[in-house]
Amino acid sequence: MSERKNIIDMQQLMLRYPTGKVALSGVNLSIKQGQFVYLTGESGAGKSSLLRMFYGGFRPTSGQLHVQNTDMRKANMGTVRTVRRRTGIVFQDHRLLFSRTVFENVALPLRVQGWNKDRLIPRVRKVLEFVRLEDRLWSYPEALSGGEQQRIAIARAMMATPPVVLADEPTGNLDEDTARHVLNLLMGLNQLGTTVIMATHDLHLLKSHPGRIVQLHAGALVEDSYAR
Repeated sequence: MSERKNIIDMQQLMLRYPTGKVALSGVNLSIKQGQFVYLTGESGAGKSSLLRMFYGGFRPTSGQLHVQNTDMRKANMGTVRTVRRRTGIVFQDHRLLFSRTVFENVALPLRVQGWNKDRLIPRVRKVLEFVRLEDRLWSYPEALSGGEQQRIAIARAMMATPPVVLADEPTGNLDEDTARHVLNLLMGLNQLGTTVIMATHDLHLLKSHPGRIVQLHAGALVEDSYAR
């Protein structure tokens, strides 16, 4: 069996905001295809900034960052958009469109790629079945609970079968039981071969859902270990 390749690789990565504040400094880290990685650290440690760099929301100030074989410092916007199409993103506040149905929300990543409705409906049904919300196809997000809304966000993130899913505090607004269910879904997605990188404060969840732990503190990497 061949060794898994690095899907993300960084050396001496630095990010400085226009204000002059250093968000990340000297980060050296590699993430292999198919890993489940918890990104931890205090508020302001740099977790969200690092996730944004993985899809081109921020460009490195210095150092190297390669994501899905793309040099993110040198990539033009067309190349960055290609990386984004190959990246699923789940936010803490899920960012659903409340004026659109569940179908329209979940279909969005492939709709922008030109898929028509006849092709989209079976694909949307399939991913909704994965998150156990296939009966909500034509509902609106406001009719769903917070946990259901986050599950819809996961369905949207996996719609285009991306090799990488980034989840920024996806359980932060949920009760513990619902948070575990959402984490189960992300773990299930990982078992299908998707690399999952999840920023979280919910460290107690690691006891039941072990994985690789990457801890940041004040913009620096301070721990890289495995919880079992």
